[in-house]
Amino acid sequence: MRFLSLKLFFFILFFFVIYYIVFLQTEKYESRTTIIIKDISQEQSVSAFGSLLMSSGSESMQDAMLLEVYIRSDDMYELLDQEYRLTEYYTSDDIDILNRLSNKFIFSIFEETRVNFVKKYVEDLKVIFNEPSGTLEIAFAHSDREIAKKITESIVRFAGERLNYFDRKNSEVVLKFLKEQEQEKYDLFIHSLKKLLVYQNQNNTISPQVEVESKSAILAQLEGELVQNEVTYNSKLQYMNENVPEVKLLKNTITNIRKRIEKLKRETVGKQKGQSLNENLSDFKLLQSQVEFNKQIYMQVLGKLEETSALVSQNSKNLIVVSKAKVSDSYDYPNKFNDIMSVLIVFTLLYGILTFIITLIRDHKD
Repeated sequence: MRFLSLKLFFFILFFFVIYYIVFLQTEKYESRTTIIIKDISQEQSVSAFGSLLMSSGSESMQDAMLLEVYIRSDDMYELLDQEYRLTEYYTSDDIDILNRLSNKFIFSIFEETRVNFVKKYVEDLKVIFNEPSGTLEIAFAHSDREIAKKITESIVRFAGERLNYFDRKNSEVVLKFLKEQEQEKYDLFIHSLKKLLVYQNQNNTISPQVEVESKSAILAQLEGELVQNEVTYNSKLQYMNENVPEVKLLKNTITNIRKRIEKLKRETVGKQKGQSLNENLSDFKLLQSQVEFNKQIYMQVLGKLEETSALVSQNSKNLIVVSKAKVSDSYDYPNKFNDIMSVLIVFTLLYGILTFIITLIRDHKD
């Protein structure tokens, strides 16, 4: 008799559970889409079609992870709630009584609180990042198949707007830093340029390089004349007396050329500090290289500043839809067959355990 009552109890309980699964549990339709994040601010070395299919590395993964956090957040729920009234939906008769939020229940997990609403939203949401392809799959389940599709599309739209908002904020921080750097590098460039101008004014020269080249050319010419005159002088000594006026004149010419050559060499090389053209040239080149270096640094910062300014005013991150959200033909949740089989297995095990325990107790009493 006891076993008959137990069987009846399990049968009635099993009947109600099956009835709930088959007739009462809310049927939800899932709409899914697949997107990839494209950063138009970066130059791509692959073809346009290839870049859509390939992952753009760690930065794309970081963007995808950031999107996933935002999509599951309270902020996203608030945006969707304003457009699709999710709070009203999770407390309405569209949701079965065991999954509906209501203040009539004594358990806190069923109360109409912000935390519980977001939990229900996250339960209906699916966000999966595929690392090899760099794609992000977004799916949402709703009792209305059309609304499920619209919500999925809205999630992509809101996520794209937020991602670009984050990117612009980051660019604004970088832009502020670059503006400070631009002014600093400009001042450094002007300071080095002024030092060069002061040096040129103090030495009364535009470029010591010109002087060195000019004096080197004169020195080469004089050395050539010296060799020519020496050859002429030596040849005349073979048949003329050195006291002859013509020979004396030639000898004086050679002496003057040598003095001129020695003077030019001293001016070029110098023996004391400040006398050497080579030292002047070295100082000048050092100042000139500082001016050129500071100019290049300033131009690089200026170019980066212009590039970052353009990023602030545009949406550089695009969410490209690989597969569009579609209206589901049939409900995706719950899986009634699996649920019924699971309940049957659980009830069978419970019945067997309870029967075994009752038998042991009865035998022990006997």
